[in-house]
Amino acid sequence: MRPTIGMITAGPLIELAGEQWQGVSDGVAAGGCDLVCFVGTELAHPDRHKRQANAVYDLIAPGRIDALVIWTTRISQQIGEAAMREFAGRYAPIPIVSVEAHLADWPTVVMDNRGGMDQAVSHLIEVHGHRRIGFVRGPLAHVGAQDRYQGYVDALTRHGLAVEPELVTAPAPSWDPAAAADAVAAMLDEVAEPPDAFAAANDEFALGVVTAVQEAGLRTPEDVAVVGYDNHTCIRSNDLGYQAPARPASGSVHRRVNIDAGTPALTTVRAPFHEMGRRAAELASALVRGESAPVLEVVPTELVVGRSCGCIPSGGGISAPAHGELAVTEHDTAGAVAANLRQGLGPKSAVLPDGWAEHLVRLFLDAGRPDGFLAVFAEYLRDSARAGCAAQSWWAPLFYLRRFAVAHGIDEGAVEDLWLRVQLMVSDVVERERTFEYLLHERQDQTVREAGQRLIVSRDVSELTGALVAELPRMGIPGCHVMTFESTREHARPLMSYENGELRPERTALTFRSTQLTPHRIDRQKPANFVAAALFGLEEQLGFVLFEVGAMPGWVYEAIQQQLSSALRGIRMLERERQALAEAEQARRSLEVAHAELEAQLRHAQKMEAIGRLTGSIAHDFNNILTVINGNSEAFLRRCSPDDPRRPEIEDVQHAGERAANLTRQLLAFTRQEELEPECVDLNATITEVRAMLATLIGEDVELVLDLPPHVPPVWADAGQLEQILFNLAANARDAMPGGGVLGISTDNVRLDARHPGRIADVRPGDYVALSVSDTGTGMDEAVQAQVFEPYFTTKPVGKGTGLGLATVFGIVQQSGGQIDLASASGAGTTVTVYLPRAQTPAAPLPHATTRTSPPRGSETILLVEDDSQVRAVTRHSLERSGYEVIEAPNGLQALELVDTHEDIDLIVTDVVMPKMGGPELAATVRRRQPALPVLYVSGCTTAEELDDAAVLLAKPYAETELLDVVRRLLDQAV
Repeated sequence: MRPTIGMITAGPLIELAGEQWQGVSDGVAAGGCDLVCFVGTELAHPDRHKRQANAVYDLIAPGRIDALVIWTTRISQQIGEAAMREFAGRYAPIPIVSVEAHLADWPTVVMDNRGGMDQAVSHLIEVHGHRRIGFVRGPLAHVGAQDRYQGYVDALTRHGLAVEPELVTAPAPSWDPAAAADAVAAMLDEVAEPPDAFAAANDEFALGVVTAVQEAGLRTPEDVAVVGYDNHTCIRSNDLGYQAPARPASGSVHRRVNIDAGTPALTTVRAPFHEMGRRAAELASALVRGESAPVLEVVPTELVVGRSCGCIPSGGGISAPAHGELAVTEHDTAGAVAANLRQGLGPKSAVLPDGWAEHLVRLFLDAGRPDGFLAVFAEYLRDSARAGCAAQSWWAPLFYLRRFAVAHGIDEGAVEDLWLRVQLMVSDVVERERTFEYLLHERQDQTVREAGQRLIVSRDVSELTGALVAELPRMGIPGCHVMTFESTREHARPLMSYENGELRPERTALTFRSTQLTPHRIDRQKPANFVAAALFGLEEQLGFVLFEVGAMPGWVYEAIQQQLSSALRGIRMLERERQALAEAEQARRSLEVAHAELEAQLRHAQKMEAIGRLTGSIAHDFNNILTVINGNSEAFLRRCSPDDPRRPEIEDVQHAGERAANLTRQLLAFTRQEELEPECVDLNATITEVRAMLATLIGEDVELVLDLPPHVPPVWADAGQLEQILFNLAANARDAMPGGGVLGISTDNVRLDARHPGRIADVRPGDYVALSVSDTGTGMDEAVQAQVFEPYFTTKPVGKGTGLGLATVFGIVQQSGGQIDLASASGAGTTVTVYLPRAQTPAAPLPHATTRTSPPRGSETILLVEDDSQVRAVTRHSLERSGYEVIEAPNGLQALELVDTHEDIDLIVTDVVMPKMGGPELAATVRRRQPALPVLYVSGCTTAEELDDAAVLLAKPYAETELLDVVRRLLDQAV
């Protein structure tokens, strides 16, 4: 496994940064390592949005990166030296190589800033004789800028010239050429005599100087010479204009510093960024191998002569060396000149035939026959250009060859004629190279623009992936891994993994730690080169992208990174919009379903209300009849001896009457007209107590399984009605399993919200206890489920069921303030779940049954008010047999007359619903006269809401013992 060297730099990877990056790339590859270049922006950049790009620096961690090259001046312009050291310290224990600034004890690679500027200023003094030389200083945070100022001081001092403070600008806050132009303009306004030359801390500042000089009415280099530093003018990064308008015009764009065809070529110091990057990579590789590295490496610079100092560069002027370096010594030989040719062209000259340089020297020295030299030179020039050797690389060695020929007595006229033709040939190739480079850049720009348009309009990840797969080969990018962060930035997963011309969809499901960069380490047969950049929106970090480098123009990767960020941001916005629309649609559908369910519940409630009114009326009359039947059968049985032959028939009548009474109670429970007595009840204890009875009810073929968690709290319900629910549900479940099966009863805590899809409308949200009764029986289809809680509906054969079991359960649960639901399917069994309100206090122990004694007797006078004569007769007989004096009335009005004529009435027993005047109105009228007179209500159909809180109600049909017990209790309480 090859080591991986990381590089930290600030984008964009163009011009200076591109040369630095390529130098590190070449050095890492030569050392047999992989490279990952982490491209962010300046630390503490004033633009918060741009600062988000620095999230890429958080991806660097030991284990994935074996050594790190930090190009400090690229990222530290907004912070101090201490902050830069603190930033680098976060990557311990990764070995670090710093470029351009010292970081603790790590190796540092710098250029000879001081010596380079010394050489440039010395050139102004020695070659052009300038004595009053101004200097434009760079930012204090840039170490190299301060060294360049010291080089300026060194040159003046060595030549016996004083540093004149008024000719030195204050340190600039940033590398803004407009600031340099303003500073020089201010200086020219203040000094009595302008300097005869300026040295600037970099080439952009030098262009600012040229602008200020021209605005002062001076010429460069005729009036004021200018030298710069770097051999680069960052047109893109500093917004330099290409030309200034001849005069202000409406709508024109004005830039402080502009570049046009009239701008003189700068004499400058070539900063060896490529060599520095390569050397930094070599040192980093040595640290990975555990080898020692020098603390400081100083890379030499080179003076490049241009028009701005006053020289007329020979041979095209783009990279001609300083004049002094072109001097030919008398000891030079043709072999030395040939060696100079090979050195000038560099390694790429290896494509030329062996001995090419010596052959070219011999032909040039034979200037009298120029055609031979020109033919061979044209072939060498063409072949070297095809190998990537810049045509301008020929200028310096050919110029030296020309000087050598003249110095050795070759006819100067012939040499100059040949030299003129050589210049034309080289200039033609240089021009073609420039044209080709321009067209290549235009084509690259167009390709990236087209790719960006396709990426940005992607509506989802699939379209984005398709666009990348189509466009990456066009841009020469062999691999691209788009990673999105999970819930935090510590983990990520591939949104897309593309390498070697194909997608890797199997990797998109893998989550990995972000500092690993990829879920699987990417291995290549040869050293690989990657660019990592953050993907971010206006206020959020989206992820990062890892490019495998193909084409070397670095701006391409950052352009795609920015387009990817925009595309991902747009996709996320669309996804959120789709999600919002989906949620809105779901809400609409849920509302429709809820509306339909509510309508169904309302229809059901209306139906139940109508049935309830009918059932209540029937039950009232039926209970009156049952009161007569049951009362008389009870009286007959009391008078019959045990061996009376009529006794079995009378007992059958009594049993039928009890069954009929139970049926009416179920009807009243369903219609919520059965008065409940809720209390705090332990549901688990209730189930346990009736377990044996349930087992008997369901029979031996059905297995009873209970699941009663101990944490289930008590419920607020009528204990008797709870048993009714259990027995009804168990009986239904038994009937659904004719061949046997399993009956399950379970309890649990639940919380219902307003959206719970139960069968009862308007159930309050809150805490409930769920009672679930399930069977493994035949189940129900949807049609049966829709009617299963309606009274008299049954799927059982005639005579096998009343159709009131589940209807009764429904009524009890509804009256208890609970909810009920049913889940079933044909052949898959049924589960009925009852939700009962959770009690707020612990359950009290269940009361023990008391032994019934004989009915109590008395001698008091009772006013009996009952509109049904038969019920009135049965009740009168029961009371009289127990010793009471009974006065009768068929309605409330006649009862009031009796109250007025009988002062000895001790108790009123009255029906609730009667013609002319009902029981409650009668009681209210009597109590206004006799507040202490007790009243007992009897009714076949009523609710507690119709009576006052102190009312005592006895439901019809009642047993004689129940009547006598309540009568005696009320009379005793009134004493």
